[in-house]
Amino acid sequence: MTLSSYPEKSISYLYEVGMHGGIRRAADALGVNASAISRQLAQLERALQLPLLERRGRNVVLTDAGKLLAEDYALTSQRRRQLERQLQDMRHMRGGSVTLRVGQGMADEVIRHVIAEFSQAYPAVFVNIQSGDMQTTLTLLAKGEVDMAVSFGPSGPPGLRCNSFRRGPICAVVPPSHPLAALDKVTLSQLAEHRLIGMDEQFGLQRYLNAMFRSEGLIFTPACSCNLFTSAVSLALAGQGVAFMTPQTLRSIHDCDRLVAIPLDHRIARESQCQLLHSADHRMTPAAHYLWRLLNSYFARSANGLPA
Repeated sequence: MTLSSYPEKSISYLYEVGMHGGIRRAADALGVNASAISRQLAQLERALQLPLLERRGRNVVLTDAGKLLAEDYALTSQRRRQLERQLQDMRHMRGGSVTLRVGQGMADEVIRHVIAEFSQAYPAVFVNIQSGDMQTTLTLLAKGEVDMAVSFGPSGPPGLRCNSFRRGPICAVVPPSHPLAALDKVTLSQLAEHRLIGMDEQFGLQRYLNAMFRSEGLIFTPACSCNLFTSAVSLALAGQGVAFMTPQTLRSIHDCDRLVAIPLDHRIARESQCQLLHSADHRMTPAAHYLWRLLNSYFARSANGLPA
């Protein structure tokens, strides 16, 4: 088998297994069957006549041959992504591009207060704004497929540059007719007596809520759950439960004036944070550096209660 005939799909599976430390974890991340990955890697080992994986305890690690293939795949993929971005720039006849991942609850204010200013300074730069779950965001940052990200939740993992800003308070959101609406603040024990609206587990907000309830020996048990803040607002307006979000997120949603936000009486709610993230290994363009500075400036002002 020559180098040019190596099956790229099989090598991509090998790379993911090395990244995630196991075939099943790689399969979960890719959304494929673990048996399909095992079969492809077994065929690759037979074709190369070399072992590519070895088991160490409960984990699977790459052999020296496996590492060589995975490293070559990573470098080749990085070069291809760079080429794709350059071609995209040429297609759009732009002076470059910037890709930003933003947590759903912060997209509106970032666009209004940051992207508008950025586009005035770099009108020729193509701006790609994405939203999605935190795990995918971290993976894309590590792979260099996005320049930076804005997320709500605890600090990012090692290997990422992370700037944290105060974002609280987290509030209970209800219509004015709700029994909680007249309170200045609400405790978790009071919340536990009402129907609650949860968010998908990948939301930083939900991780904060789970941590708060655990700290007081309670279990967050929602009556319903959703993966859009607009859906949470609609559910609250329909009397289906208590929604949760920061005042900044609520202000960005239509019908926000028909709801009341009551701060949660808990340290974690008061000290919640948002994070600006980018890979320490990813070289940013001058335009991306400028956007990074704008984001830091905006969230610093917001954390201190200063005008945008």
